[in-house]
Amino acid sequence: MRRTFLMFLVVACASGAQGLDAQERQTRQIHLGPQLSYGSSSKLGLGGRLHANLKSPDRLVIIGAFDWFFPDEGPGDNRTYWELNGNVAYRFKIEGTTAVAPYAGGGLNIAHSSRRPEGGGDGSSHTDLGVNLLGGTLFGSGPVLPFFELRVELAGGEQFVLTGGVLF
Repeated sequence: MRRTFLMFLVVACASGAQGLDAQERQTRQIHLGPQLSYGSSSKLGLGGRLHANLKSPDRLVIIGAFDWFFPDEGPGDNRTYWELNGNVAYRFKIEGTTAVAPYAGGGLNIAHSSRRPEGGGDGSSHTDLGVNLLGGTLFGSGPVLPFFELRVELAGGEQFVLTGGVLF
């Protein structure tokens, strides 16, 4: 399952950038890319991200993200954890530079956790809805846009998440 997800993520991100020249990438409204996350309670995560720049008002961006986390598993325990996030952020304008684009915002997250004992038996799972507060920045103005973000999850995932990646 994890290998299938990782392969899907790589193919989706590569196909999103395929066939676009540098000028088209800079001016388009939607950017896709992979991300690497670290959660205070869920540890390492891999995922994908979408940034959709709104034309009006022009400083708002819709950010969608999915992370599949790899939490520490105790002996004899199999745990699965993922999050789906939908946020709206305001991009701040810094005079004299286009190389740094900070943003701040908030939104909703859905956190799903399941646990299954290795020897069989009944497992458990639950899904929670929560609220995000976030801040981050995009770097550069070319066809590849690195980003870094800090997200605080109130309810739902209930953790601090550091995320970085690239958008195409």
